[in-house]
Amino acid sequence: MSRLDLNEYLDDAYDPQGPRVPRFRPRKRSQHAVLDEIAQHNPLQVLGADEAFNPTLGASRHEREWIFTFLGPFYEGAYIKDVVRRIKGGKEANVYVCQPHPSLDLDLLVAKLYRPRAVRNLRNDARYRAGRTVLDANGKAVTNDKDLHAVRKGSSYGKELSHTSWLAYEYRALVALADAGLPVPQPVTIGSNAILMEYIGELDMPAPALNETSLNRALARRVFDELVDAIERMLGLGVIHADLSAYNVLFWDDRPVIIDFPQAVNPWQNKEAWDIFARDVTRICQHFTKYGIHTNPIQMARSMWDRQSPTPPMDALAIEREEAGEQL
Repeated sequence: MSRLDLNEYLDDAYDPQGPRVPRFRPRKRSQHAVLDEIAQHNPLQVLGADEAFNPTLGASRHEREWIFTFLGPFYEGAYIKDVVRRIKGGKEANVYVCQPHPSLDLDLLVAKLYRPRAVRNLRNDARYRAGRTVLDANGKAVTNDKDLHAVRKGSSYGKELSHTSWLAYEYRALVALADAGLPVPQPVTIGSNAILMEYIGELDMPAPALNETSLNRALARRVFDELVDAIERMLGLGVIHADLSAYNVLFWDDRPVIIDFPQAVNPWQNKEAWDIFARDVTRICQHFTKYGIHTNPIQMARSMWDRQSPTPPMDALAIEREEAGEQL
């Protein structure tokens, strides 16, 4: 039986908001032929059978096949019992609330399901990949010369490897940070195109993002201090979020929870790490100015960097002078 290229077909066929007329390349077949072949390759065999994975989430045919293909293995592995709600849909990933298997001591789980090769939609992704090794689905470094050449060449197979590596880095960052007690969702497992983790919020009330939340000044001060502390501790563990803002911080039970780490960089491996780190700190500081919390974000970032990592690159000094309004 020939291997079905899910990255090739589903990436065009799937619409997170519902069915539409897919834009297939000339060599592709109709959507019905594609979905029929997916069903033939599906390890769960008869989709929707009583003894098989049968999520209660109402979804279009495309989305349902998407869930069967990439979240079905979590069911087979006794991680989830059901997929009950979609709480976020986008160009890069969908986020689903799942009922956990009784063996797990968690009330609810969330599955972050990426579109195949969604990373190609991220602008300037090479900036974040700099210094990274390529990881396989098990989080181990890829050493095969042919595979690495495919990644450098940007072939279809190479893009698939890059996509897998992108997910592996996010999962690895979550594991390291959660183990250290940082305010991130507890990761559970990783699969093909999906990461399963702790759900923050209630079934009918997902935790809002910090930018959607209004705080009193005392609480804002505490949350700000907690985030600054988390940013520095993350830096000490070799993790810079690299896209940190109030949009990527959830707020629940009066506590911040940092999410979305696929682009995280290592401060000792990425030559642009200082600039990326300073940007993260600046965005968080800017958000809290509305609560009367005024800081010098570049000075704050520099102090954290000096305490946790080697001397910043020379262009960091230029950034500081520019922030101070000096003539370069």
